[in-house]
Amino acid sequence: MRGNPLEFMLPKSAGKVIVGVLVLIWLLTAGPFYIVGPEQEGVILTFGRYTATTGPGFHLKFPWPIQTVFKPDVNVVQRIEFGYRSIPNTDPQRYRGFDNDPEMLSEAQMLTGDENIINVSAIVQYRITDARSYLFNVRGPEATLRDITEASIRQVIGDNAIDAVLTTGKLDLQIRIQAEVQSLADLYGMGVNIVAVQLKDVQPPDQVFFAFKDVATAREDMQAYLNEAESYRNQVIPEARADSVTMVNEALGYATVRINRALGDADRFIAVAEEYRKNPQTTAIRLHLETLETVLARMDLTIVDGDAGALTHYGLGTGGGR
Repeated sequence: MRGNPLEFMLPKSAGKVIVGVLVLIWLLTAGPFYIVGPEQEGVILTFGRYTATTGPGFHLKFPWPIQTVFKPDVNVVQRIEFGYRSIPNTDPQRYRGFDNDPEMLSEAQMLTGDENIINVSAIVQYRITDARSYLFNVRGPEATLRDITEASIRQVIGDNAIDAVLTTGKLDLQIRIQAEVQSLADLYGMGVNIVAVQLKDVQPPDQVFFAFKDVATAREDMQAYLNEAESYRNQVIPEARADSVTMVNEALGYATVRINRALGDADRFIAVAEEYRKNPQTTAIRLHLETLETVLARMDLTIVDGDAGALTHYGLGTGGGR
């Protein structure tokens, strides 16, 4: 007995649809063309061996399994998160950190150079500069870069005391970590450029957090006092120097006046002595009269005429006395 023709047509139609979908997927993923995005590079392997690198745009290739294309992002800055992880698809952004995740605490906890325990989270930003080296020189490049980051952070933190890590030395630590990560990445030939390293959060363990906070506050106060003292010093010293210059100039002027006056008196004395040597009698009388003139000019004199019949006196002084 013949069955319903629809019972046989349905599987055939479904098979065609499945075949069509598979062909479309093959064309889009492993077919004779591929599209490289504006922030990517196309790295082509032919039978598993690197053959070419292509830029953004539409390109043709031999279909898989002859050729395979990798398209890493090279024109974007990517980052490695150390000591914390961003939780995807959260708004506002949420994180797993060493304060709420034991796995992150194990990654972030480390020893300083003076054997204190500290928790560190950091961001390492990098850009791929050589896609071929990044893909094929090391196995698992992102995991390798994370391991390099952890090793570098632990080494640099271990070379410094906890005071430098918590307060004044962060900028220097970031520069040293960046240089260390770049050096190791170049040693492995990873083809990346380390753009920046940022110490996101640096804290002592919760058990001693408030004690370290008090120490940090005291250090900040000390620095404020030092800055205030330095400001006062910078204000007072220039004023003192200006006053010293003024006093020195006044002293030099006074010295010049006294010296010139002394030289003038000496020249006058020499001139008088020379005249006295020429005519001692005349010079002596002149000096006597000049001395009397100088002395009597400051006195009140009363002259009494004893030969007069009556008491007669004459006031010769400039004052009012008699």
